[in-house]
Amino acid sequence: MTRALVLGGAGFVGVAACKELMRRGVETVAAGRKDRPYGTFTSYVAFDRTDEGQLERALAQVQPDVVLDLACYQPDEVMTIARLFKGERYVFVSTGVYPDLGGRPAREDDFVPLAGDPPDALDYFGGKRWCETMLTRAEGFPWTVIRPPAVFGPADHTLRIAAYIQRVADGGPLLVPAETYERQAGLAWVKDIGFACALACDLRKDATGKAYNAAFDGVSLRDLIEGIAGAMGLPARMHPVPFATLPEGASPYGPDPKRAAGYVLDRARRELGFEPSALEDALAETLAWYRVAHPSHPGYANRARELEIAGAGN
Repeated sequence: MTRALVLGGAGFVGVAACKELMRRGVETVAAGRKDRPYGTFTSYVAFDRTDEGQLERALAQVQPDVVLDLACYQPDEVMTIARLFKGERYVFVSTGVYPDLGGRPAREDDFVPLAGDPPDALDYFGGKRWCETMLTRAEGFPWTVIRPPAVFGPADHTLRIAAYIQRVADGGPLLVPAETYERQAGLAWVKDIGFACALACDLRKDATGKAYNAAFDGVSLRDLIEGIAGAMGLPARMHPVPFATLPEGASPYGPDPKRAAGYVLDRARRELGFEPSALEDALAETLAWYRVAHPSHPGYANRARELEIAGAGN
């Protein structure tokens, strides 16, 4: 039986990945910095992965065949894992590391490893790009990368999906970027990313040294908003405006016209057997959570200004 250590296994995507790993018969051990979180359903170890001694002891204790890493943002953390982990595969969960593609869907090879040395300070995006770069330099290390875009689902701590649900629910128009709201967007359901992670952990698959996109296929921002409205029995009132004029928080998923128009999934389908779910399934589960939790996205505080803009455009 394969044993997987899931760093960040009690988090948003981590829970989905652990569930899918367990469903596939993988002995699954979640890991995090805090003591065992309430509701954790797997074996669990607590340690600080930035402390090399604690990480080394945890690897010795669990002796995983696979490490699935959902909690790595700094290149030095990747290099520490590469030095200490002696198992069969390290799966790094990255993000949309691609350069600006001007509305072209991103293929895995559109990311080119960076040159030089990483700077001392890195934001989330820069950190993920440098993590991937350092993996390509780790000679002989058995790595695989999963690249999700913006991920939504129940209990999404970013609350970006709630921003759209709230606006549909209040009946007013939603400001959307005129340039991009009808093109494919970079979106994914948390269950699908958990599925992709589990596929990448399957040691029968020849995935070493490769990166894989995982996302919805062909879903635009318009599709998302219309799907929410349809599920709620409400009209989808969209008001296109230039992307540059969108108030902050009005459309958290963008899409930014400079960025890629979603992902090409050919490699993940062909080599991993990945297939994205239907948008309707993702929204049904997400809306069920929303109706109970009633979360509010911070950008909704500016809703009055959005309505003024939409009214002035009529």
